[in-house]
Order: sequence, then C-alpha cells, then structure tokens
Amino acid sequence: MKNKLKKEITFIVTDNVEKQCCEPIAFEAENRGYSVKFTENKFAKCEIGFYCSHWNFPKHSKFSVVHLHDLGQQHGEWPMMWKKEYWNIFDIALLPSREWADMWKNASCYDFVKPKRGAFFTGWTKADRIYEKCFSANCEKLIKKYGIDLNKKTILYAPSWEWDNRQLEICESVQGLDVNLIIKQFPATPEVFPEQYKIINEAHQKTREKNYKNVFILDSKTNIYDAINICDCLVSEESSTLYEAMLLGKPVIAVNDWLVPDVKPARLPDFPYDFAIKIPKKDLSKTIESVFKDDEYLKKIIEYKKRNFPQLGHSAKNVMDIIDFVVEEKNLNSLKTKIAEKPSKKVPKKLKKAVNERKWILFKYEFAHNTKLGSFLYKIHEKLKCRNQ
Repeated sequence: MKNKLKKEITFIVTDNVEKQCCEPIAFEAENRGYSVKFTENKFAKCEIGFYCSHWNFPKHSKFSVVHLHDLGQQHGEWPMMWKKEYWNIFDIALLPSREWADMWKNASCYDFVKPKRGAFFTGWTKADRIYEKCFSANCEKLIKKYGIDLNKKTILYAPSWEWDNRQLEICESVQGLDVNLIIKQFPATPEVFPEQYKIINEAHQKTREKNYKNVFILDSKTNIYDAINICDCLVSEESSTLYEAMLLGKPVIAVNDWLVPDVKPARLPDFPYDFAIKIPKKDLSKTIESVFKDDEYLKKIIEYKKRNFPQLGHSAKNVMDIIDFVVEEKNLNSLKTKIAEKPSKKVPKKLKKAVNERKWILFKYEFAHNTKLGSFLYKIHEKLKCRNQ
C-alpha cells in the first residue's frame, strides 16, 4: 500500500441491525487503539470503511471491508447471491460461517465475486454478544421490565415483515396453550419504512385492544439475542432471526404460508435450510406443543451450529487481527480463503441476464461516487424505493 493506513475505522450503518453487527468490532478496535466512528452517510470519506448494506460506495474509503448484515442475506439468490451484490469493488470481505465460505469459494471463479485482497472466514460478529459477561444480566433486566413468567414456556415471534394480521393470528394460535408469547418486530422507522412502521403500530394497537393473556410486546430496538435468550422457541417466516435462534440452540419454526410483501403481489417465504421446522400456519399450535415435548428437534440445530460456526465468541478479534495485518502491511495470504484453481471469466447463460442488469444499474449510479448531484439523486432513489416496499 502506497500510504500506510491510519488506525481510523468508520462503520457505515443505515439501521440498528447493521449497527449491532459492527458494535463488537468497534469495541475490539477501540481496545487496540483505533479511532472509531459510526455514520449513516454512505458517501463518507474513510480511512478504513466497513460496509454492511446492499448498496455501498467504497470508493470513498482508502481501504474497504464488506460485512454481511444478515446471515440469510439475499437468500433468494443462493448459492450465487453476488449477482445482486458485487464484491470486487471492496478490498476484503468477511464471511460468517463455513457454509458462507463454501458458497463464496464455489462462486469465486467469477471476477465480480472476488474482493481485491481476498475473503476471510471470521465468524459472525453479531453473535459475540452472547459471550459477553453482561449478557445474562441484560436478559434478566428484560424479564423484569416486562414481567415475563419464566415458569411457563416462552415463544418468540420475530418476523422479517409484519403483514396481513399475522401478529393477531399467532396470538390467537397460542391462547389455548399455557405459554408466554413475546413479540419482537423489526425496528422500522417512519422515515425509512413508513408503510411497515404504520402496519406494525396498528398490529400492536389491535393486540393491546384484544388484551391477550401472557402476550408481551417488546421495544423493537431490543437486541434480538436478548429476546431469543429468554425464549424456548422462535417463530418467523424467513427472517434471519431463525439463524440467530439457531446460534443460541433454540428450536425454530418457519411458517411457510405467511406472505412476504417485499414485492407486489406479496410472495411466499423462502427459507433454504432444513434445520427449521417448516409448517403451514394452521399447524402452528400443535407444532409448538410438539416442540416443547420432544428434544429431537434440537439435534439438527446443534449439529448445524457446530458444523458452521466454530468461531463463535472470537469473531470480532478475528476481524481485527486481519485489519491489524493490513495496517502493519503484513502478508494476508495465510488468511485468505481458497479460490478456484482455474478461475473462469465466462458467465453461464442463466446468470448473464442478472449480471448485465446489475452492470447497468452500477453504470447508472457510478457517477454518485464522485459528484454531489449523483449523491443527491441516489438518496432520492433510496427514499422512493423504501416507500414502494
């Protein structure tokens, strides 16, 4: 590197979920003497920039790092999610699990998949929280705050999208069971997700009016791991919360006919892993009862966790070891994941359309990297996109 990097890290985060992914890294970086700051400005000029969003502009960083914000990121495109998110514009990439590392290796024969200096299997930094000394204490505060009776089994409802009165559906489904139901919705804001913000608040109002027994609505900004730690089972449709619960060894139920309104018309959910119990909503109540009676449901969860997440609790340290190597200008070869021995630049026919569409989109917004007008127009585009969701 021509000019040695300063020990200054900027985390570009656009919501609380992305911030929670970066906080363990920021804490470790500060302990190592780095200057750390967070910003929502995607065009911020950075010494070392960390990016977690689907759309990023790393040209403004002297050195750039891409980090997933979601274990199920672009799961509808697996195993080739990179046709939607190019990684060759970054210097390095961080991979959270063995399965992600394998997907990257298999895709790394294409240039648009490969960061300039490689991809690294570091583990899932967001999950470092569950190994912090204060983790149990924070969970106890949550229990006390809401008055949750842990003598009862507890179900956590944490969807990716609230839609079609499903919050009321699950409340009705568990009323015949002697259980707690805690509700943790996505922290939508009226500025970024106005429609979802309205739907979620209407769902909460209807739930309170019904005065359901043993139903608790959590603040949407509650850390998902705190909520998962006090539950015995998680219910969702395709949310990454299903993965987060797996990391804490909790059974997960994916309701496969709860529609997801991220497109019009709303679609059926897509959750491509078999460690979840996938059921229609009519079977929800009896499936919950079955999960609480049979420990066999945990076997797939535990096996998947052991196989794919050996770095739990050490991920932020792994990330900062790599950043230290970069700053100290040491060789990174030993940390790189493997790539295909004979890389191919040829794109299969089935990917050509998606790749060409992506290139056209990048071309349209390329000038946003370097001009104030481009930055302004991109921000308008983001707002309009959110309103249409």
